[in-house]
Amino acid sequence: MLQSLHIVNFAIIEDSWIDFEKGVTVFTGETGSGKSILMDALAILLGRRASVELIRNGKEFFRVEGVFTAEPEILPALEEMGIEAENGEILISRKMNKNGRGICTVNSALCTVKQLEKLGSRLVKIHEQNENENLLSADFCRYLVDHFSEQLTEAFREYEAAFSEWKTVQKKFTDFQNSKQEHERRLDILQWEIEQIERAQVRDADEDSAVREKLLILENHEKIYREAGRAVELLSGESGAQSGLAEAVRRIGSIVRYDPSLSGVEQNLQSALYALEDASSELENYLGGEEFSEEELAELQARDELLTQLKNKYGPSLEDVLSYLDRAKKEYDSLYAMVYDSETMQEQFRRLTEEVMEKSRALNAVRREQGAVLCRKITDGLRDMNMEHARMELYLREPDIPTASGVQGMEFYFSANPGEPLRPMRQTASGGEISRIALAIEDVMAHLFACQTLVFDEIDTGISGGTALNVARKIRHLSETVQVICITHMPQTAGAADQHYSIRKTVHDGKTSTAARRLTGEEHIQDIAWMISGNRPPNESAVQSAREILEAVCGKR
Repeated sequence: MLQSLHIVNFAIIEDSWIDFEKGVTVFTGETGSGKSILMDALAILLGRRASVELIRNGKEFFRVEGVFTAEPEILPALEEMGIEAENGEILISRKMNKNGRGICTVNSALCTVKQLEKLGSRLVKIHEQNENENLLSADFCRYLVDHFSEQLTEAFREYEAAFSEWKTVQKKFTDFQNSKQEHERRLDILQWEIEQIERAQVRDADEDSAVREKLLILENHEKIYREAGRAVELLSGESGAQSGLAEAVRRIGSIVRYDPSLSGVEQNLQSALYALEDASSELENYLGGEEFSEEELAELQARDELLTQLKNKYGPSLEDVLSYLDRAKKEYDSLYAMVYDSETMQEQFRRLTEEVMEKSRALNAVRREQGAVLCRKITDGLRDMNMEHARMELYLREPDIPTASGVQGMEFYFSANPGEPLRPMRQTASGGEISRIALAIEDVMAHLFACQTLVFDEIDTGISGGTALNVARKIRHLSETVQVICITHMPQTAGAADQHYSIRKTVHDGKTSTAARRLTGEEHIQDIAWMISGNRPPNESAVQSAREILEAVCGKR
């Protein structure tokens, strides 16, 4: 809801502060008094393009500020901009200097005009002719219909979930079709890698260590045999260690009976002799049992080279090679199923497509049924506004393939006169008719606009008498749900006001200014009487007519 509007140095407005409340706020004034300038200021505050030509003559800048109530529906838009609604209020400010530079802020935070426009569209809906055409666009038609009843909202929610699932499968299927050749190349690579590793028949993760141990022995065979043979000679030769140690054992044994303290030495020497004899025997067996094989050496060298290649490519360890083999097999199986068992995916995609199309047909059946009720309610409202012959139908074209909205085309068809065929409303309705259609729609669908302020700029142009009275009643009824602002020249519309501002021009020191003055009580009635008498001093009859309008529209005098 708009709480207040402050306009400074804007066209012929020098400094004007206007407070707003719930219900209907009406602005009246003679032609040229500045009512349209007020509308321009509000539109620019909400993101419309601004020009330096709007700066008041002799001033350096213009500034427009507005304070709005931060309704819950608006908070997501503020969050997108990174702005908090302090104290439940939104303060929007827009300023432009003579050099063309502008500043836009929301709650003191800088923002772009585009962001301001997006936020502004959530706060206020201004009904000028081009704005009304947007109201009757195909997209907005679908929005109205799909939010007309809980049944429709639920039906569209179900369709949306089915379409989302279908879209996911469609993307997978499309991606598969586009990358099938790439998948086939990947399969060939995986198959070659799997065969390469499996042909190697790696026994376990430690096989490379065992091969390296054996290879080390065979590659040093000559040195091993040479040094082992020399060790045998040193141990068991004629003057070897074994012979000398045996002589030492014999000599100590011959004297131990004289000195028993040497028995420990004798035992140690005897143990050493036994150990030397065992070591010499083992070396002799080793030299006698091992035979060098060039063939085995070549095999081990080839095996070591193969395992090294595998580790370099899939490693760095054999454990990594075996893990890669397991992953490659799983990827191969998955891709193989995708490439060569694509019939399963095709069948899933075909089945989901049929399900989505069936849900769209069910959704559109509900749309036609509920759309007919909506059109009837709107035309009932139009008949109250002197459009007795108005006819309206929902045109809906079924889609050939699933669409996000569930339709190929959807809009209102309209005829205002008997004998004329129904045509797209956006093409056939006149400006005055569109204004009344917009009012009728918003009266029926007021719950959709509860968080917005609706602004009607001379919606009553071209009507009078009973029709104007019915339009005023519609506006009054709408204001029970939505804050409404009207700029009008009709006394009936002015009679719907909860707040009434008179826009008047004054000239001071050769400069023209316009300002809004709030009228209360008898002033409100007198202004309506002025409008009835053609902007001349009203007589008693005009005043009485003004009171009758108040009673007819608001039930009060």
